[in-house]
Amino acid sequence: MAHAPYPSTVPAGTEQPIYDAVLAAVQDQRLAPGTKLVEARLAELFGVSRTIVRMALLRLAHDRVVQLQPNRGASIAAPGVTETRDVFEARRLVEGAAMPLVAARAARRTLADLRKLVRQEEAAFNEGDIKGWMRLSGEFHTRLIALAGNAAILDYASELVTRSLLMTALYMPAGQTTCATGDHLALLDALAAGDGRKAARMMHGHLSACEARLDLRGVEERPVELAVALGIKTRTAGAA
Repeated sequence: MAHAPYPSTVPAGTEQPIYDAVLAAVQDQRLAPGTKLVEARLAELFGVSRTIVRMALLRLAHDRVVQLQPNRGASIAAPGVTETRDVFEARRLVEGAAMPLVAARAARRTLADLRKLVRQEEAAFNEGDIKGWMRLSGEFHTRLIALAGNAAILDYASELVTRSLLMTALYMPAGQTTCATGDHLALLDALAAGDGRKAARMMHGHLSACEARLDLRGVEERPVELAVALGIKTRTAGAA
């Protein structure tokens, strides 16, 4: 999917705080799928123009975090069960196929760096930092795919990882992990040994297990105050 064009009159990057705040709130399960994002309220909370808000929403829509619908505005994406299964199936195909390339092209030093990342990921989960754990888990997969040295594969895989993080935030049972760090370390062992075929089988099994740990029975909708969800302190809480 191509990026939607940004308004040319606003400097690129000024929408970043809004983008980061919404993405973090979704990953931290403070903004539930389906939550409406009112442009005027976001502009008020961040002290920016609605044009800048639209830039942020366009980026979030491109990354499938937000849905933009004519005459209905923006809301947090609400991926259904079928879409979730489709994304994980696509991840198995893409990431599994990339493993032989990674095994052939990755340097030992870069694999060692990823081991350090896995330890950080494990520590974040043990400390109850679910937001940090999810971010590091996604970073592991994207950095691993980058070692295949194929920009097209990386671009597609990165989008799938981002979408699956939203799905994980929606369907992950509270207090549980879906992406096992032990699997990540075993994958790195196979890749360090140069066994791309084994790594491909392991990646397929790993992502299947991640999907199986999700509770795909749906979630309960709940009202949310936008300022609270985004971590913005206001003198008087306004309507979301």
